[in-house]
Amino acid sequence: MKAQGPPLLTRRQLAKAMGVHMQTVTKWERSGLPIAKRGRKGKPSLYDETASRHWLAEREAAAQEAAAQAGGPSDVARERASKEHWQAMLAQQAHAARAGELVLAADVAREWANHIAAVRTKLLAWPATLADRLHRAGTLKGVAGVEQVLSEAVRDTLRELAGEADRAEESERTKRGRRAS
Repeated sequence: MKAQGPPLLTRRQLAKAMGVHMQTVTKWERSGLPIAKRGRKGKPSLYDETASRHWLAEREAAAQEAAAQAGGPSDVARERASKEHWQAMLAQQAHAARAGELVLAADVAREWANHIAAVRTKLLAWPATLADRLHRAGTLKGVAGVEQVLSEAVRDTLRELAGEADRAEESERTKRGRRAS
């Protein structure tokens, strides 16, 4: 009487036992997965589960060793965890953007350029708007009068620009409120 080893499995049974798709077993076979009994004439090939698991473990160990020598990632689970981490970060960013807590760099740059343009416009208007007042203050009160006119102009400009910033902020809050609705 012949001693019987472990039962041999079909491709479908091996795939189920290993928790993979049948196509994966086919790919493994092309890569050297041992076949206990090759099928022919409509008969399926049969596989020894223990030998298949041993082959797969050796293959993964060799791949990890090659990756370690190449300085690359040595663990598929670590790569998967990294991918999941970055997908979660992307989802958080998308949520923050929808909630109005995160703005695009291009939007910030455009707003900053608008503020700079407003300051530039206001400062370039000073010579025309302040020349007469400065001359009068300089003639009547000297340097102290000129300083006073310039200080008032600076404060007025800052108040005006702060008011524009407040209006812009209020407008942005209103937009966010409409988006949230």
